[in-house]
Amino acid sequence: MAIQLRPYQQAAVDAFFQALAEGRKRQLIVLPTGAGKTIVFGSVARRFHEEVSRERPILVIAHRTELLDQAEQKIHFVWPEAFIGRIQGARNEQLGDVLLASTQTLVAGRRIPQPGLIIYDECHHSRAEGALGVLERLGVFESDGPPLLGVTATPSRSDRTELGDIFEHLTYERTILDMIMDGYLSDVRGVKVEVPGLNLGAIRTTAGDYNSKDLSYVMNIESALDAVVDAVVTHAPGRKCLVFAVDVKHAHALAERFQKRGIACAAVDGAMKAEERAAILQAFAENRLCVLVNCQILTEGYDQPDVDCVVIARPTRSQALYVQMVGRALRLHPDKTDALVLDLTGASDDKSLQTFARLMRTQRKTATHALVGAEEGEDAVPMEDGESVGEWLTRVAQKRELAEQVAQAINLFANRSRYRWVRVKDNFAIAYGHDGWAYLYRDGDEFWPVLELKNEKFMPLHDRSLPLEYAQGVVEGFLSLFESSLITKEADWRNAPMTERQKYVLQKYRIRYDDTWTRGMAADALGQRFAAKRVRVLQKNFDAQKWRDVLAQPHGQAWLEHRLMALRARAQSRARVAQTS
Repeated sequence: MAIQLRPYQQAAVDAFFQALAEGRKRQLIVLPTGAGKTIVFGSVARRFHEEVSRERPILVIAHRTELLDQAEQKIHFVWPEAFIGRIQGARNEQLGDVLLASTQTLVAGRRIPQPGLIIYDECHHSRAEGALGVLERLGVFESDGPPLLGVTATPSRSDRTELGDIFEHLTYERTILDMIMDGYLSDVRGVKVEVPGLNLGAIRTTAGDYNSKDLSYVMNIESALDAVVDAVVTHAPGRKCLVFAVDVKHAHALAERFQKRGIACAAVDGAMKAEERAAILQAFAENRLCVLVNCQILTEGYDQPDVDCVVIARPTRSQALYVQMVGRALRLHPDKTDALVLDLTGASDDKSLQTFARLMRTQRKTATHALVGAEEGEDAVPMEDGESVGEWLTRVAQKRELAEQVAQAINLFANRSRYRWVRVKDNFAIAYGHDGWAYLYRDGDEFWPVLELKNEKFMPLHDRSLPLEYAQGVVEGFLSLFESSLITKEADWRNAPMTERQKYVLQKYRIRYDDTWTRGMAADALGQRFAAKRVRVLQKNFDAQKWRDVLAQPHGQAWLEHRLMALRARAQSRARVAQTS
């Protein structure tokens, strides 16, 4: 007998088919770890087979064996009679209602039957090298190609390449905060643990996160190793702890340090034999180990519901990675009353470091409007260190009545974007190329991704307005076509001295500066001045209601898709020319 879906799971399934009926072919569903993403897409698969098409199989893609195993098990929960085939490595079971395929096997060129529907599990990996080519080969971007459903808890990759140019419609979303408030995830509290002498701000960044070699060096120092063990002993006695380490060396050094303190602990890493890793995981599941240290292998597809503490001994700037780590402790279990997140931090505050308190501030507050402060960007009732979500919300309710406010996710830009956006009141602008401008235009609670054309004309890059982070992703997906590092936050030129031309323009616009300014600082000051002017023109010339009316019609959508295809082709052609010149 198939299981009964939770109300929000059923709502997500219904939303997919409603959007499909409206012509939305490439859809994204965002649900946090523990919300049952596999149950949702298994239910979508069954209903698609029963109501839309029985002739072609449903293809489920994932990049890890554990995810495929999980999918095979849980699809049967909602579709017991389904015939499931596996396409991975030596297995080539191409007959079935559902085909489970590893990304690596498909990238290698394995031929499969043309699917009627494609489901991409943990789809924040879909822009990884090779994966996008698989989707193109399967025809998902063709007008007559199969629909695509992506599911993830983290709709942005750690390298900050967004998904807006793959998935055209955010169909359904629930946040960690939503799920805790509704009782589907465990209450959770976060505690900051200062590592003596650690200065994360001094560590280099690579692809938007801390450089792994630099981070490994500072976290493998004796004082840092001791700080991790002391944190567990002090704050998590009696808890079942999952520790996230920087690398293999760090993982085993921590396990040894725990063992010397008399704590039953072991480490697992990707280089271990499968049998050895399975034995350690079994010992942890049976409580023969109370601490398990891992390196990059238990962030996805690992379910151990009685884990009630995660230790972030691998500090990160990546919200996607941080959410995956925290999610391992959020599942409900009869033996736990709440979950604990221990954030290892430095003595000085690195504003890009992900912590639990910062994560809660960046959650989209669909039902918690009172968490937005009276002043722009300021929490009226900030979460205190060590305070659980339940305790925090109780204080909020006591201090303020719930009010109708828009929960703006503005601070996501500081952590998620690899580009240097300029905010002009409620809008955002970014310059690219020699004279190109792109924008995020505020329209009610959402934003239009907009491109400026010649003669002060503007065109949306999507057929409707979107939540801020997805509109941002659409624009950044377009910018990524240029394959240029010149407009990224960490471009090398930004650290060079100002040019004489910059000094002249700064003086012309009466912008104060001194000789310590770099080219990047001057560019930011001038960019703010120029962006303000361009946004005024945008507000004058971009008619959101007119575009809404035009794009509500099939011919309007077809026109926009044709223009976007031409823009993509032109951008890619320019990038190829730049590479060969």
